[in-house]
Amino acid sequence: MRYVGFVNKVLRGIYSSLMAAGWIWLGMSTIGPPLLVLARRLDEPPQGHPERLCPHVPLTSTELALQQQLVAMTEERE
Repeated sequence: MRYVGFVNKVLRGIYSSLMAAGWIWLGMSTIGPPLLVLARRLDEPPQGHPERLCPHVPLTSTELALQQQLVAMTEERE
């Protein structure tokens, strides 16, 4: 009966190794953030990011031209 703990640890190790191999075989990762975190809407940079949105600052002429190009590209796709 003293080998029960050892056998239990070995079987748990084998089980977790087979689970990881299965996830890799399916092309998925067991490491990383959950999918719900990845599905976050990316409408603006996160808080504290150096490229914060400043709605009170008007766009420069170059930024306006780039915005018009992007809008034209998205309208072409629709």
